[in-house]
Amino acid sequence: MALISKLNVSIVKCLKLPGLIFGLVVLSFSCSNKNEDLTVEIKSKQSLQTLIDAGSLLNSFSKEGGSYIFNFETGELRIAEQEITNIEKDTEQWKTVLTFSDGSKLTIPSKGGSLDFIVESIQVNPSGYSPLAAIVDVQLPTYGHIKVTVHGKNAEAGTITHLCQTNTVRQSIPVFGLYPDYDNKVDLSFTDKDGNIRGTTQIQIRTKALPVQDFPLIQVIKAQPGKMEPGVNLVSYPGMSELDLSIPYMLDSEGEVRWILLLKSSPDLQQLSASIGLKRTKKGTFISGDQMQQRIVEIDMFGNLLHQWDLQKAGYTFHHEVAEAKNGNFLITVSKSNARLVNGQPRVNDFIIELGPSGGSVVKEWDLSTMIDTSRYVKPDGITPPQFSQNPTNWAHNNSITEIGDDLLATMRYQGIISFTHTGNLQWLISPHKYWSTKYQPYLLSPIDEKGNPITDPSVVDGDADADGFDWPWGPHTPVALPNGNILVFDNGYNRNWVSNALTSENNYSRVVEYKIDEAGKTVQQVWSYGKERGPECFSQALSGVQYLSQTGHIMFCPGMGVPTGKGFGGRIVEIDPLTKEVIFEMAVSASSATAFHRVTRMPLYPDNL
Repeated sequence: MALISKLNVSIVKCLKLPGLIFGLVVLSFSCSNKNEDLTVEIKSKQSLQTLIDAGSLLNSFSKEGGSYIFNFETGELRIAEQEITNIEKDTEQWKTVLTFSDGSKLTIPSKGGSLDFIVESIQVNPSGYSPLAAIVDVQLPTYGHIKVTVHGKNAEAGTITHLCQTNTVRQSIPVFGLYPDYDNKVDLSFTDKDGNIRGTTQIQIRTKALPVQDFPLIQVIKAQPGKMEPGVNLVSYPGMSELDLSIPYMLDSEGEVRWILLLKSSPDLQQLSASIGLKRTKKGTFISGDQMQQRIVEIDMFGNLLHQWDLQKAGYTFHHEVAEAKNGNFLITVSKSNARLVNGQPRVNDFIIELGPSGGSVVKEWDLSTMIDTSRYVKPDGITPPQFSQNPTNWAHNNSITEIGDDLLATMRYQGIISFTHTGNLQWLISPHKYWSTKYQPYLLSPIDEKGNPITDPSVVDGDADADGFDWPWGPHTPVALPNGNILVFDNGYNRNWVSNALTSENNYSRVVEYKIDEAGKTVQQVWSYGKERGPECFSQALSGVQYLSQTGHIMFCPGMGVPTGKGFGGRIVEIDPLTKEVIFEMAVSASSATAFHRVTRMPLYPDNL
């Protein structure tokens, strides 16, 4: 082997890359041996390869003082001139090819011109039932993200952007938020790992008109985009009836449909009756209950069925609610198939289970009949339709379940709001005190009005009347545990003050109400409410929901059934500033069935982790 007679080492710069700090070293050798060939190792290739592997793009290069200077996004690299025999830059393909003195070549991803070449294919409606979605396959010059921008019809209004989380050279980019029957302009911006844009190409995606008969009519009543909570409105539309196929869709602030699932085309979900509707999980998928096939399903944004859990096999049937708990398990309101009253008659809508999705087993069961008095019963008034009337079989009608701290929070149409521990111990009850037996008196919270005054009037305590600054929730839905420890709930006003409101009346109203609970003092204070001032135009005897909007602190108030809209009946989506009670956004949704939705949820169109 040849002897090295001379070694020159030049440390150029210390560069920092993610998880790696190294010195770039240029080695030049001069050696003489008349009898043996010289093997030269070019260290600069390794340094360049390290930058390439880290996804650092070459911005430019120049020549100075016997060296080439390569300016990368993450730093500068100098290489001795004699090590490189040729440099060929291809701006159209975003690459630079180096030929070294040993004859080897290295392709370096480099800043170029147009990015049109990265798009390999565009597939609209990839699942067959997501007509306002597409998948775009791209091959990037190097590692990086794609930022998707779907341009709104009216300049920035309606524009949707999302930085995708994939960081590979080949990517399948999900595009959501397309308008129906429209030539959509979509920007695909190639970014570095921090989201800094390197270049952009624009594509056009043509969509078809939605093949949906008798779709709800949308009216934007008021919109203040600068004040609104960002996102779109996920509408859980039950179709023509609760037994018809559910059609979830998303509306933007202009009332445009930007996402929809037409599941009648799905071999797995063509009979999905979702009741409350879709709930987004922490990992960005949706979960829903299926009343037709008595199962819980998990689907992706394209409507593909990912997982399913058979409730009937475990001895239950689904109704109303499935929610993801903090531990990742599912909390589900169910009926137990073999549950019976003392007289042997079946009872329904009074069990809650916790299901572990990984194993599919029921890890906990709560029987509400062990916590609440099943004999607290108001006989039908002969006016309220049977499907909305309490009966011995459907004595509770548990319609929601969520968590509050380490405990659970549930609403029941006929019994009120309760909190209970994971071991099944009742903590407290928010309910008119009328008809509760002595056993439950210690759990009933005493009312306090908005000014902090205790209410002692028996007619208010029993629910025969309301007070200025306080009322009980009647037929409530959607309890929400707020960050301040209070709870938010949709007060339907179902048979308020024990008087049937099935018939049209100027006295009917629904509201959103915030309550403050003092467990030690056994009191419930009404903090604020909204809806009474709207009267019948926001009255929904059943269904409906509320939502706390974390970025603005606003509240979503969404009466969803039988609400007069000016174009028929349906529901309203109302965003309120609770501090001023100003309506920030309002939309009316009219449906021929008069049922516009079970729930509406404001959310980003894209899940964060996609």
